[in-house]
Amino acid sequence: MKYKRLNQEELEALQQDFVNFLAAAQITGPDWEKMKKQELNKANELIDVFSDMVYEKVLGRISYLEYRDAKTLNIFYFGEDKVQLTGLRVKETSPLDLTSPEVISQWNGANNASVNIVRSEKKYEKERQLEIFELLQTGCMITDDKLFRLLNSMA
Repeated sequence: MKYKRLNQEELEALQQDFVNFLAAAQITGPDWEKMKKQELNKANELIDVFSDMVYEKVLGRISYLEYRDAKTLNIFYFGEDKVQLTGLRVKETSPLDLTSPEVISQWNGANNASVNIVRSEKKYEKERQLEIFELLQTGCMITDDKLFRLLNSMA
């Protein structure tokens, strides 16, 4: 298994897609019910394959991830062959809290010395979707390009 197995709730939400997946493998409803009872390992393998297909499709559509804590903001852009990072680092002594929704309006010329804009990029060490998946597992959230563009325009 490349990613992780979908849980029961996720599988139920994707029920029609799973039925289509089984149909493409020429497995009927009665065959599936029989397989779950008599060939549990084979049924689990099919769920694993379906789960990987779902994750592969969803992860392929993600372009931006965001990670935030009180003193760090990272926005990742996942291009074709590399990932770019643009972010902020706030000194521990600064009153700025990057988890606050008003952080951009709080950040003004008076406290620029306590904030650093960081940028980096690297080629993928693993498959693009796998790197996205691993970052999601560490607490990153899917986002859009707005903050990435704003931070890039500031330097």
